[in-house]
Amino acid sequence: MKKKAQIGNLQAIIAVLIIVGVLLAVGFFILEEFLDQLDNNSFTVSSEAGWVNESGYTIDRATAIGFNSPVITGLWNDTRTYDPSIANITSAGVITNGTAIELNDTSVRINYTYQGGTNSYKGLNDTIQAMLTIPELLGLIVLIAMIGVILAVIFNVIPGSRTQGA
Repeated sequence: MKKKAQIGNLQAIIAVLIIVGVLLAVGFFILEEFLDQLDNNSFTVSSEAGWVNESGYTIDRATAIGFNSPVITGLWNDTRTYDPSIANITSAGVITNGTAIELNDTSVRINYTYQGGTNSYKGLNDTIQAMLTIPELLGLIVLIAMIGVILAVIFNVIPGSRTQGA
């Protein structure tokens, strides 16, 4: 009675690869949700020295962890208090003159609030950035697994066919 070559647990390997892919996707989704929750701490900055002009002034905290949603709450200098609405602020923290009032190169003091993250936000963000390399390597991992399966099939099938023919 001849034995037919069997591929073995190829279905199990494919199932494991699919499960790993699904778990990675779910993991990324959960981490992103945590990250969104961790960058909603409110911070207030008082009396930052700056200026309002056409080219733009970037506030000091624009590079803070998880910086988002800045709002100017006060704007003044030694001679005058300005309505904060005359200055536009972008989500990146760049302040420009939003009106016809000439404030070019006028030194001002700025109060503002913004939303941001803490050290836990930074740690989680670093983890997500590190995990983003996994999809880049996933193709290589699948290729190595497939080569392993092919080699296993070759080494299991060829010796069996030689001994049966002898």
